[in-house]
Order: sequence, then C-alpha cells, then structure tokens
Amino acid sequence: MAKTTAAKKASTSARSGSRKATTRLAAKSGSRKATRKVSASAKPESRKATTPPAAKDIATAHQSLTRAAQGEARLRRALKKHKKAVAGIKAEVKNHQRDIKALKDEVAVAKKARKAGTAKLQKADAAALDRVAT
Repeated sequence: MAKTTAAKKASTSARSGSRKATTRLAAKSGSRKATRKVSASAKPESRKATTPPAAKDIATAHQSLTRAAQGEARLRRALKKHKKAVAGIKAEVKNHQRDIKALKDEVAVAKKARKAGTAKLQKADAAALDRVAT
C-alpha cells in the first residue's frame, strides 16, 4: 500500500482549502444536464449596489397604488360629468311628459266637444226632419 490513511486525509484537506476559486458541478433536478456553478466565495466583490427585493416590492406597490388612485380620480370625474348629463336629460324628459299630459287633456276636451257637437247636430237634424214632415 503506497498511501496510508493519514496521507489520504492530508490530501483531502489540502484539496478542500483550495476550493475558494474553483467551480463545481451543480446538477439540476430530473434528467437535465449538469451546469457549472461558481461558488459564492469566488464571486467578485466589486458588484453594483442593488436595491433589496423588499424595497423593489414596496416601490412597485406604491406605483400600483398611485396608478389606481389616478384611475379612480379619472373615473370619478367622468361619473360626475355623466351624472350632470343624465340629470339634464331627466329634466328634459319631465318637461316633455308635462307637455304630453297637457296635449292629452286638450285632446280629451276636444273629443268631448266633438261628441257634444255631434249630439246637437243630430238633434237639430231630427228637429228639421220633424218640421219638414209636419
């Protein structure tokens, strides 16, 4: 036996110390191909300062709320405008209904007058026929 157990342990510990700058294979789940993944300690330290995910979520939520408030204000203005238009149309309809009622009353009076006139004419015709017959 060329290598002893102590020699194996020494070579293993020497290898583990040099792991910082090396890459290792990381297998994905399933039957996908293995990809090379750089260990966290080997990444460069001069990275740009990024916004934390929670701050991004808050900013996104704030923008969404702002957009929703603007949309709500726009809808309220449109609703107010349409309410005024509907109120104007209702007033106009009310005026027309009043005019229609007045016209119906006039028609009813004219109908009564026509019937009364027809009845008088029939009586006059009957009286004239009586005079002629006598």
